[in-house]
Amino acid sequence: MKLVKFLIKTALIVLIIIVSIIFFRAFNSIKQADLKTWNTIKPDPELLLNNNYSSFEEFVKADQEYIKTNLQKIETSKLGNFNKYNPKGISYPLRDGNNYNASFILDPGKNKTKGIIVLTHGLSDSPYHIYNLGQYFLKKGYYVFGLRMPGHGTLPSGLLDVTWQDWYKAVKWSMKTASELAKSRNNIPISMGGFSTGGSLSIHYCLMAATDNSLEMPEKVFLFSPAAGVSELGVIGAWHKSLSWINYFKKFAWLDILPEYDPAKYMSFTKNAGRQVFLLCEENKVISEKIKEKNLTSKLPSFISFESWVDATVKVDDLVNFYSTIGDSNDVLVIFDVNHKYNPFMRNSVINNSPKNINLENNSDFSIHIITNKTDSLGSNHIPEVGVFPLINGNYGDELFSDTIPVKWPDNYYAISHICVPIAPNNKLYGENSFLNKLQIHGERQVLLITSEDINRIRYNPFFGLMKKELDKFIEK
Repeated sequence: MKLVKFLIKTALIVLIIIVSIIFFRAFNSIKQADLKTWNTIKPDPELLLNNNYSSFEEFVKADQEYIKTNLQKIETSKLGNFNKYNPKGISYPLRDGNNYNASFILDPGKNKTKGIIVLTHGLSDSPYHIYNLGQYFLKKGYYVFGLRMPGHGTLPSGLLDVTWQDWYKAVKWSMKTASELAKSRNNIPISMGGFSTGGSLSIHYCLMAATDNSLEMPEKVFLFSPAAGVSELGVIGAWHKSLSWINYFKKFAWLDILPEYDPAKYMSFTKNAGRQVFLLCEENKVISEKIKEKNLTSKLPSFISFESWVDATVKVDDLVNFYSTIGDSNDVLVIFDVNHKYNPFMRNSVINNSPKNINLENNSDFSIHIITNKTDSLGSNHIPEVGVFPLINGNYGDELFSDTIPVKWPDNYYAISHICVPIAPNNKLYGENSFLNKLQIHGERQVLLITSEDINRIRYNPFFGLMKKELDKFIEK
């Protein structure tokens, strides 16, 4: 009896604590910026969730119109020059005949097609973030389809209710359509690629295809900053629903309410979106273990992944664990190390956590390549020039691609960010000479809605050329 009373008392205390936290966070959310039209009105019903399309061409044409229609929902007369919904502003995504947020096709021509690849973007992004990758694969002879995930590319409110199953449904349709197209082009091979959440969806598709013969298994998978794992705070990502349905607490559904100045990405971020990625990652972990237990890893395709060692969005350790679980000698994991020139300014947790410390379990035999600073002739001091080195038993082996033109860290860059990995230096929106990359504004703390970390985050990959070298080698296997 005493035990029952103790358990009831403990449960009540825990409940009171949880309710208190929810109300505290709900009232604290009121301090956020005001919700705008793009945060409150909903986009039209998503195309791939409500319609049937027989080809990529048919869908892309409809998707372009869908984007235009939803952008026109916003009253533009009072929008500033930086606002992405202002047709006269510098951030408008439909400028100069472009449609940065829509799905796209890059076709080398029926007689020149060597393969088909389906590319999927990341959370809150748009297909534009994978366009440079698409251009690379086009030059390699691939027919490229860049998929816009449901809820993306229109209004941030599109991520309030979307689920990861909605995204996966779009990926399944893309692979089914790619399979049908491949048959019409002499049964050419199919591959997949994904950035961030798009990478997680690509992984999920392959894991499902290992036990479902109705799904076309890709030949190779290309992952860029893949979301193999994210913060455990996703567990409580749905708590807001207890109050955010009340008008007074509508802001509680949003993790961030920020100015929308990026033409191809939402700056405002819903809690639901983060939770959906968390649920997807956890699902992948469970299925990966089951695939391993059933000895089905041989059915999986070859994987290559590119990840910043200090990625602040996804968990690098979970990607290493994924490779340890399913990886074999055909799989490659490429890590971008920090620029050790700036070691004196870095936290001890970064300095002491070298990629050399990657702990591999189960005698995994996949390859790990590290892009890091070379050292001087004495081997004691780091220099700006970088190289690609295989990680062998905790040490770096002989440099790979040593015959290439020397590549250096750009001045004043100390790390590769999550968002920059798939972006080429000449990218129009995010590249070295782009408006967003050169955005430099100065003043005092606690004034801007946007943090200085967001403004200064590197937006393009200075080692895109080295990444292409790795991709070339992987494709030729």
